[in-house]
Amino acid sequence: MDLSRKLAKLEDDEAADAVSKVLGDDNLLAEILLRVGFPTTLIRAAAACKRWLHHASDKAFLRRFRKLNPPRLLGFYTKIHQGAPRFVPMLPPQPPELAAAVRIVGGYRFPAGPDGVMSEGYSFGVDGESLFRYEVSVHDCRNGSLSTVLCGRRRRGLRYESRRSIGMHSPLCPERAIAIDPPLSPHHQHPKYGGSHGCIILSREEKDGGLSYFYVMLENPMELDITSATNFTAHVFILKDGVWCMIASATTRIDHWRGDIRAVLVDNKIYMVPTYIEITVLDLATSSFSTIQLPCPRGLGGFMISRADDSSSVYLVGVKEHQLGIWLHKGGSWSIVDTFSLNEMCANLMMSDWVKDTVLSERRITHVGDNAEFVILQRRRAVLYLDTRRRTLRILYEVPKEDEPYDDVISANPFMMIWPPTFPALKSDPTRNAM
Repeated sequence: MDLSRKLAKLEDDEAADAVSKVLGDDNLLAEILLRVGFPTTLIRAAAACKRWLHHASDKAFLRRFRKLNPPRLLGFYTKIHQGAPRFVPMLPPQPPELAAAVRIVGGYRFPAGPDGVMSEGYSFGVDGESLFRYEVSVHDCRNGSLSTVLCGRRRRGLRYESRRSIGMHSPLCPERAIAIDPPLSPHHQHPKYGGSHGCIILSREEKDGGLSYFYVMLENPMELDITSATNFTAHVFILKDGVWCMIASATTRIDHWRGDIRAVLVDNKIYMVPTYIEITVLDLATSSFSTIQLPCPRGLGGFMISRADDSSSVYLVGVKEHQLGIWLHKGGSWSIVDTFSLNEMCANLMMSDWVKDTVLSERRITHVGDNAEFVILQRRRAVLYLDTRRRTLRILYEVPKEDEPYDDVISANPFMMIWPPTFPALKSDPTRNAM
């Protein structure tokens, strides 16, 4: 062996020895795995051997990993009027490590109704009665899971008959999808009960990373002549082993309900916005209502609430003329967190129509992320994404021109990368397991 080959071999041996010393140190290995950046990359690294899998799947390590690498936003489920929800990926640049996940979610399809019908109008069967028309609405989207309501309606003579089914979907793991009937109202046997009620589906991430699902049933007792003093009842059910179990029920009086009541679940409290002047809070532990006055109840053209990490706090995001403000309610009082000039930000996007338009009612907040980290805005045909941390605004989606004329609300539910990652089982391989 000549001198050059000996030197090359010596360098290779030294490099291999250096790598072995680094990867053989558990503390250094954990720091390296901590910085792979994506759960998909972490899963591939964990498949190398049992030792790496042991480090990557450790609960304390996963908590550090999530804090350093929060689950990424893959895109949004949007819905226009009565159309089916569709997945819209975040605009480039998207990391290539997430490309496969984005493709899988984009290819997921919601099941049709029991009759296989998913239509916009009513069609008639052979018996002269109309077939059911089904419509899917996304109610909750958290940790890679979606909760939907499949509503079916048909006309029978002079009246309508309705059906409703709840779906729990995991687009990244389609085999986990389940369908379940909604819970029955406590008044379902009342002679005047018509079967209709408002509903909100919420989810809560538990300490083990799993999700608990809640069904909030909203009813008006006055329609049943049960009481004349109250007109707003909320029954709350939790899904346990495929069965809805009631955990709270409370009644109060709320005048002038909103048609689109939004809510967020923070710990054991549900914050709802049934009116334009206050937030109604339902405490699940005590089955009681309380209220929080808005910081400027007469001046907000539109607003939404957002979960906070602190279970005693909640964010409020509202639009007042050309300004978007973020408030935090904590300790019984409101404090302003940040403000944004929508005119200036839209001017930077060359959206002169936003600046010139004086019809402020056509500017809507359609969704707010946890901790008010992002806000989804609608301006006529355009859906905008405001990153409140980076203070950047960009167009997320535009309604195609073939859908003219258009004047409706576009819903937008964010879809995040699933957490925690599911690690594959290693095959029996003494060589790999010994690493």
